Amino acid sequence: MEDFLLVVFWIIVAFYLLRLGLRFFLPRLINRFVRKMSERMGGMQQTKSKKEGEISVKYNPVETPRIDPDAGEYVDFEEIKDNNKKK
Repeated sequence: MEDFLLVVFWIIVAFYLLRLGLRFFLPRLINRFVRKMSERMGGMQQTKSKKEGEISVKYNPVETPRIDPDAGEYVDFEEIKDNNKKK
């Protein structure tokens, strides 16, 4: 009986220590993780301050067609099943 009570006592002590540890250390770990992620995301974003009314145009050059014009004519077709055939 004495061994059983000792095991129950240590389980309760471990539970409260874990609860106390999570209360103090988990928020710090989460804050650290959030801070690191915000630093990474801040490095990815390129924020340029623009004046009010300023316009910027991004130019994407027109791609040349990939099909060779000398290759011939392309015809798109569909197969149609004929259900009216006589047997």
